[in-house]
Amino acid sequence: MQVEVSRVDADSRLPSVPLRCAMSYAADVVTVPDFDGPSAGRFRLATLLFLAAWLDHRGASRSWPLHLACIGEPPASVRRLADKAGAHVSVHAPLLMTPGRTSNKLRGFEVAARTDRMLLMDTDVLILRDLAPLADLVSSGIGVGPATVNHFTERTWRQIYQAVEVPYPGPTGTCWCADTRLAGFRRLTDEQRDMCRHMPPYFNSGVVMAPRALDFGTLWGNHLRRVVPLFTGTAPLENWGGGGEGDEHALATAVESCRQRGAAVVPIPWPYHTRPILLRSGFQAWSRVALFHYHGALKPHAGSLDDLGRFLENARSGDGEKAASPARWLDEFRDFLRGLMRAHIRPVLGEPRAT
Repeated sequence: MQVEVSRVDADSRLPSVPLRCAMSYAADVVTVPDFDGPSAGRFRLATLLFLAAWLDHRGASRSWPLHLACIGEPPASVRRLADKAGAHVSVHAPLLMTPGRTSNKLRGFEVAARTDRMLLMDTDVLILRDLAPLADLVSSGIGVGPATVNHFTERTWRQIYQAVEVPYPGPTGTCWCADTRLAGFRRLTDEQRDMCRHMPPYFNSGVVMAPRALDFGTLWGNHLRRVVPLFTGTAPLENWGGGGEGDEHALATAVESCRQRGAAVVPIPWPYHTRPILLRSGFQAWSRVALFHYHGALKPHAGSLDDLGRFLENARSGDGEKAASPARWLDEFRDFLRGLMRAHIRPVLGEPRAT
């Protein structure tokens, strides 16, 4: 069976012609919800949405192994929906290396995998379409998608690479806001735009595919332990937008280390890691989304199912972004969530289905 997906052309930094690929690979799908930290309520909602979308999506990937590597004991509603989805639930202690607890996601590499590859996704990702085309595209390589913006000067990047003892690759990378239209949509300064055009490879950590043979989780964690102190000490390195507090600088160096040792690094196409800016700016249509990473303005900050209405309303604006009008994609997203609530989430909560 042949399917078509779009890919990112690294030279033009825009979607290129469709790439044909055959479905032939599988992966363990893993997400790591944090029920131990201060955002436990938000993770409950995000995990229920993640599982409901999994149940709703169709295609070869629907039969792949699914794992919840939970930080702390999951709520009963999550366990009920996980059981319905056929997900394996494991409970792990926190792994606190970053201020925002994002290092917890490395626990995902500890699950009892059944395939030779892992697809690690943030819990605030929704699966809308078959994942098999993505798996076939990445094959035995590392699948990562470009970051939205570059948070670091070249001087900072060189110090990061020096800390992990990986040769600096130079300005060979890209990010979404290297495109002048997206940079304008985000209202970046001239300095920030220049940083986005001249940068080493830098990736968003919300969707990562890697072969188990690389032991990628261990490498990523080792790099993170070396890099985090550069930004949390008494004289933190220069960065903007909180980039130094996350896990993506170490993801970049870990991927580059593997590339320099011969691993293939495959850009994840936009449909398989759509984030709100692509929809707000009109770069991506909702009808083409396969994986939606609704982080940032779309996260349910209020942290409960009761506040889902406010969560959707918050999607109308984002930090430093112009609101798109009319926001048809937002209406389609809202309809999609209503369907998940009606078909999968309300039943495990014991609530009657809406008519």
